[in-house]
Amino acid sequence: MQLIVPTLAELRASITNGAAVWRSPGRDCDDDALPPVPVMQRSVDFMLAHPATASWFAPRLFWVEAAGAIVGSGGFKNAMDDILGVEIGYGIAARHQRQGYATTGLRLMVAEAFTLSATPHVFATVRPDNLASQRVLAKCGFIREGEALDPDDGLVWRMVLPRR
Repeated sequence: MQLIVPTLAELRASITNGAAVWRSPGRDCDDDALPPVPVMQRSVDFMLAHPATASWFAPRLFWVEAAGAIVGSGGFKNAMDDILGVEIGYGIAARHQRQGYATTGLRLMVAEAFTLSATPHVFATVRPDNLASQRVLAKCGFIREGEALDPDDGLVWRMVLPRR
């Protein structure tokens, strides 16, 4: 797997034209492999507001050459210098789930977060009923630290991976 970091222009085109921007001979991309449009728009807004660290705020597209597809995506939800930790979110297109891509993508993103920032830990939030994502986080070494109320998802668990 390789992480593709879209440029500002590619991200704007993705908001307008969806996954078609990423399709080419030998490369497929389902619409649900990309982040939701509001997430991409938030990335664009952050990139414009913080040009020196713009690429940090761009989503990472999960490209799997063997599958010939962008299978999902992930992103950092806050600044790289956040002393409270870096939050990571991720998702895999429905037809590519249960093939280990989320675990691989998350591991690559964790490595990038620890390489590019001084964060003490990375974390993710997960709904208690999202067993698949809980398994992915556990495989990557995350441990449950607590609970919170998310305005969109309701009760979520905070899963943390300290820097080693």
